[in-house]
Amino acid sequence: MQEINLLNNSAAIATYKFLGSEVLDEKGNKEVRYYCNDELLVIYEITRGKVRNTEYQTELPLATLPWLKSTILNGFWKAPSEGGLPKDQHRCAASFDNEEIIIGRSMNAGDYARTGFKIVNKARKSHILSSWPQEFQITDERVEKVLFPLFDKLGVS
Repeated sequence: MQEINLLNNSAAIATYKFLGSEVLDEKGNKEVRYYCNDELLVIYEITRGKVRNTEYQTELPLATLPWLKSTILNGFWKAPSEGGLPKDQHRCAASFDNEEIIIGRSMNAGDYARTGFKIVNKARKSHILSSWPQEFQITDERVEKVLFPLFDKLGVS
């Protein structure tokens, strides 16, 4: 498993392809940027503060992307009667390239009362606190408008 630094400067970003970004608030203080290389999708988040910025990053092997898309579309977003996950199942886990990935349903996905998902890579340490795994929260709306179009751009079906 390749460990990487935060993609917060031109030297670190140089070997990655920029896929896009999104601003999450009206003032432009919360931003998410998406990058990839031959092995990883990197989700870099920055919250700009008055005194200092908070930077966070989640790294996912590209091999996880088809599973994530299928789990969301055919598991969480389908009723059990249509072949979706059981009503009481709120998370799924799988391993890819020796990295355990967990996706869980969230009723407050980064915003209060906004449904979505928490995606966790248990094999990689948080860049903020090394005793935590890397994780990323995303609302259903952002999954449809941002994440799935990025997957399509990367050829994920």
